[in-house]
Amino acid sequence: MKTISDIGEFGLIAQLRRQLHSRYIGDDCAVLPRSKPGQRLLYTCDPVVEGVHFLPATPARQVGWKAMARNLSDIAAMGGQPRWAVVSLGLRASTPLRYVHDLYAGMTAVARKFGCEIVGGDTTHVRREQFVVIALIGEVERSRLTLRSGAKPGDRIFVTGKLGGARNGKHLRFTPRIREARWLTEHFRIHAMLDISDGLASDLHRLVEASHVGVDIVSRQVPRTGSLRAALTDGEDYELLFTVNARDAGKLRGIFFEIGSVIKKPGVFLDGQPLTEGGYDHFPKRR
Repeated sequence: MKTISDIGEFGLIAQLRRQLHSRYIGDDCAVLPRSKPGQRLLYTCDPVVEGVHFLPATPARQVGWKAMARNLSDIAAMGGQPRWAVVSLGLRASTPLRYVHDLYAGMTAVARKFGCEIVGGDTTHVRREQFVVIALIGEVERSRLTLRSGAKPGDRIFVTGKLGGARNGKHLRFTPRIREARWLTEHFRIHAMLDISDGLASDLHRLVEASHVGVDIVSRQVPRTGSLRAALTDGEDYELLFTVNARDAGKLRGIFFEIGSVIKKPGVFLDGQPLTEGGYDHFPKRR
């Protein structure tokens, strides 16, 4: 019997997309119409699980911050504004009440920075690993909506910050790039954008697959904390990866980091050579 590990995380997502026959699956958020003219709703849902996304000893406030900030980053990747969140918690019965209060303190601290309100949720009992699942709704003007599928040959590729900092704890204290995304979509035509959650290598492959193009990255231009390998594969940077017309690139240099270009030849290339390595995968394929 075939298992999830036989096809990997992204293979599983592809199968579910086909099973559900949904045109809304495939970006950082689902994009749905709403009654207000010129506006779209953004829906996203991300969990954090003990032992996977944080350690049992991680302070609750940091866990809460990360849980909310991951979802806010998805909204940023679409050019939107976060509005409302619901929170589901899986808690052990022995969990101190102070832990729960600190968890919510972390969530509300980052949510309020961007005008997002927690409006409900649920709790359940777990015997082992605790978890936080947040479902978040945002809004975006139709003219500022950015998908992964709009990259064009000749575009320049940028990232909003240094990569590879997860091992130094960045994944527990990062600030979602909502303000940067809103500024970019106000002043430029962003062709494609996504947040770097699973490592630059993986997310470049996602960009290529969605836009049906290729990319060529210049290794010396990748901004990083530590090694190039960490920047490519560690994940949980939550910086934005975006493409713009070459004519606009000069205006963005010095503000963000240009790392390469979009090309016609399919695939992901590093200094002209195929980059087969990927980033983090929850269900890595069996070799």
